[in-house]
Amino acid sequence: MEHYLILTNDFLAVKCKGGGLTKMSTIEKALMLLEHFSRERPEIGLTEFKTRTSIDKGTLHRHLTALKNSGFLEQNYLTRAYRLGPAVIRLAAVRENTVPIVKTVKYYVDRIADNIHELVHAALPQKNGMSAIYAKDGGYHGVRVNFDEAEILPFHATSSGLALLAFHDDTLVANVLSKKLVSFTDSTPTDAADIKANLETIRTHGFAFTDQSYEDEVGSVAVPFFGVKGDAIGTLAIAIPVSRINKSFHEIIIKQLIVASTELCRDLGGQIPTNVATIWAAKLEV
Repeated sequence: MEHYLILTNDFLAVKCKGGGLTKMSTIEKALMLLEHFSRERPEIGLTEFKTRTSIDKGTLHRHLTALKNSGFLEQNYLTRAYRLGPAVIRLAAVRENTVPIVKTVKYYVDRIADNIHELVHAALPQKNGMSAIYAKDGGYHGVRVNFDEAEILPFHATSSGLALLAFHDDTLVANVLSKKLVSFTDSTPTDAADIKANLETIRTHGFAFTDQSYEDEVGSVAVPFFGVKGDAIGTLAIAIPVSRINKSFHEIIIKQLIVASTELCRDLGGQIPTNVATIWAAKLEV
């Protein structure tokens, strides 16, 4: 009997040619499996998926089959491990052709990286954190920050995530803080009240700074960039070994980010909130 995939409002399902609809999983649960792939983890087998997700093997196999049948995954015919499929490439191309944010962002990320010789990246929010859309390491130092563009950056533990939360709507903040927050280092903030207080500080200063909260020996600075309604829609960030951070370099980094974000917002047709524009202008005068 032949099968084909259909999408409903709530479910990813298989429909038999003879009629009948078999519910496989929610779309969200199936698509969340794609987030486990990264540059360092390009292929994942069924057993590893089970370990990473705690989903029972039968349900997991149905999820993976649905994603494979729809082109989001394919299998290595030798190892039977799964990897991202051609549908992901096609959708990424459609996204960039219709909303060419990567091309626009690339210019500013490259400029900052070339100016300060450190790792710079731009990121957009997803449900569980920030997703890097472009990064460049302009460094020539022996000690550098390792960065995987496929990795989801947690909202609460990274400057990118905190900068986005501080200038986004309260609903996102409430959603993030309602969940159990994972510690990545001894410096990761996990108390909701402390994070809320930090978000107020970020709003006052116009940028976010983290010190080894996601990775030991790494600090980062980030500013938001804004959409047409004045809400933060993404971030520009610099990650740097803490051994190279000092007051004067910190100020240079902040100015580079502010100037780039201001110009990026203009290019994207975004609206910088008046209070943020005032704060940023004052920092550029120092």
